[in-house]
Amino acid sequence: MQQERNQKLRVRILVKAFPQPSTKYEETVCVAAVSEDTREFLRLFPIRYRRLPAEHRFQRFDQVTLTATKATSDPRPESYRVDEPSIKVTGKSGDLSPTSKVALWSPFVSPSLSVLQSDQKQSGRSLGIIRPDAGSIRFKIAPLAESTPDDQEVASHVFEQASLLEDPLRPLAKPEFSFSYTFVSGGKQHTYQIHDWEVQAAFQEYQRRYGSGALAKMEEQYGQKIPFQNLHFIMGTMQKRPWQFIVIGLLRSSIAPEDLKRQQILI
Repeated sequence: MQQERNQKLRVRILVKAFPQPSTKYEETVCVAAVSEDTREFLRLFPIRYRRLPAEHRFQRFDQVTLTATKATSDPRPESYRVDEPSIKVTGKSGDLSPTSKVALWSPFVSPSLSVLQSDQKQSGRSLGIIRPDAGSIRFKIAPLAESTPDDQEVASHVFEQASLLEDPLRPLAKPEFSFSYTFVSGGKQHTYQIHDWEVQAAFQEYQRRYGSGALAKMEEQYGQKIPFQNLHFIMGTMQKRPWQFIVIGLLRSSIAPEDLKRQQILI
């Protein structure tokens, strides 16, 4: 993609990371998306998601048009700075079939986390997707205080500054628990905390529905069901540590990328 200013982009959303506090923007959400025109994997920021008009609050796999500029303050090659008022939802997730959704993201799947890390060292690549080795996925729940300092920094939302021009946002509930996956990729075992907004939102919804049974419901859904839904992890690096990947989102589907490739060969 040419690095010119004010590019009009048409993207499909893959994930929204958990909102992070910002002294300049109040709070922001980092978004990973795929360009429908150039088929590039993009990082879009800063987006004050909860400040967007309701009709422009996008969900996973929604089509969004927006104006963005290649970020000069962020050396990661996929990063684009968004003109927030330009964001418009122009298509819904339901417009895409399960096969079309997998076709959208499958080109970005790396053979293993080690390969993705090697790509980062060689090209600066900071976004990618991996699939854990079959049968290796274990879901873990722990108090957030037991997470690493880096994970606590990413996961903990502390409302730092209210806007002087707008009514302050209602502070989000600070995460109580960390949700992680231990898995094997390319023969190596890893443990990564999940920083997808959807995971914390799911826990809060389960708390409303099931009360003290919320953690058991998380284990049932994320530990017993999702790992068998062709689970893939969206991996992204942090700006301050561009070599360090974290899990920023989960992808699951009724069709595996390798099955899609076989179908394409038969057509």
